[in-house]
Amino acid sequence: LERAVSDSLLRNGGEVGRFNVLMDCAGMGSRNSPPVREIKRIFSFMQDHFPDRLGVLLIANLGTVPRMLMNLVLPFVTEDVRAKIHVIPTGTDERMAMLGQIMDADQVPGWLVGGRGGEGRRNEFRAEEYYGSGAA
Repeated sequence: LERAVSDSLLRNGGEVGRFNVLMDCAGMGSRNSPPVREIKRIFSFMQDHFPDRLGVLLIANLGTVPRMLMNLVLPFVTEDVRAKIHVIPTGTDERMAMLGQIMDADQVPGWLVGGRGGEGRRNEFRAEEYYGSGAA
């Protein structure tokens, strides 16, 4: 998050910019989900320190457990932030239609829309590249 804000400031010549976050919840379940208190802490942190920098938070592949966690946390989030959170539909056509309203089609990661989007690699975060080979 700090890197996204820093990069946004660099790209915009020091002007406050906005960034969009795409969070893939594939494989997230009860064993590897963060505790509710941590999720609330993250949202509070974002509201307090980055209130106008978040453009949208797009959540893909939201399963049952993450959806329950989100429903527990959302009442504690301001209405302004709630309006920025969007769960991406499961159908490829619906996903492409929704994402096409938010970003250029060539920026939509292909893995998210059955290979129909662009590569999206320019803006795609890869933990193993960022943190090194020991990242999960």
